[in-house]
Amino acid sequence: MGPRQRPQPTPNVAAVAGIGARAAAALVLIVGAMFSGGDVAHADAAGPTDFRSEVVAVTPETPTVDVSIIGYDNFLAIAVEPGTAVEVLGYQSEPFIRVQPDGTVEENERSPSVYLSRDRDGNGKIPDYADATLPPSWRVVASGGAYAWHDHRVHWMSAQPPVATPGTVVQSGTVPMLVNGAAVTVTVETTWLAPPAQWPLGVGAFVGVMLLIGALLTRRPVAWVLLVAALAALGVGYWQYWSLPAVTDPLLVWWLLPAIATVSALAAVVLGRRIVAYALVVLGAIELGVWVFLRRDGAWRAVIPTDAPQELDRAVLALAAAVAVIAAAVGLLGLYRSTD
Repeated sequence: MGPRQRPQPTPNVAAVAGIGARAAAALVLIVGAMFSGGDVAHADAAGPTDFRSEVVAVTPETPTVDVSIIGYDNFLAIAVEPGTAVEVLGYQSEPFIRVQPDGTVEENERSPSVYLSRDRDGNGKIPDYADATLPPSWRVVASGGAYAWHDHRVHWMSAQPPVATPGTVVQSGTVPMLVNGAAVTVTVETTWLAPPAQWPLGVGAFVGVMLLIGALLTRRPVAWVLLVAALAALGVGYWQYWSLPAVTDPLLVWWLLPAIATVSALAAVVLGRRIVAYALVVLGAIELGVWVFLRRDGAWRAVIPTDAPQELDRAVLALAAAVAVIAAAVGLLGLYRSTD
């Protein structure tokens, strides 16, 4: 009779759960840190929308000032050439934003428009010291003569859709400013867009499910499929991040979350220890799922603020969603069996 073999220790379910809880808490902290911006003119980045706003006239013409819309209808942006002074007037015709001839950009801290323009919906709280009738108190917020903000005169503000046919102009607004002391009016028209096609979502979800079924049938690790989905999400997220000017504060989570999911999936592929691989798959699936949740509006809004093809962005969103859900289930099942 040979020597008695020492029984192998069974992984502790509570320990694995504790690791997962700490990883989830760390993820929450990371996401919170990436969303907590500094003291900027706006608190939210450009998001998917059902409208397109366009500058249709600058009266009189001002060749040293470029006025544009960023993110379809999310931001009004100005770029001023050196030597030109510009002052944008607020919603009560008070001094709101000004650009000095040397390119210094300032906000009037006493302008209520400053606080109303910090998010797209105009929900910013106006402090007691903000009063349009008081003399301005200027604070430097940027340099280089360029700035952008959520101007509520240039996008649809109602939560209800317009009573109109998609493709028609539903709003016209004006933004007054002074250029070297002379009055200038910027006219913007907003068009309601038709809803997007849904086939990219179906294609993306189908591809994700087929990849997972193929991996399960061939007994390949699900981590490989998670890695593919995370890389695809990283690609479109990075594309969106770099599509928008830095002055609009594009969100790091658009590419950083799928980057973290990519690392988790890659580690699960490389590491041969089964329980660790399952834990990493679950963690990567959670990270990818959070990314999908944050970008969910892109599934049904007419346009997404990115230079990437709209169909590609939506297909990858659905692919990531399908893979995140099924990979999380497979990972949890593997953890359960490993700790049984």
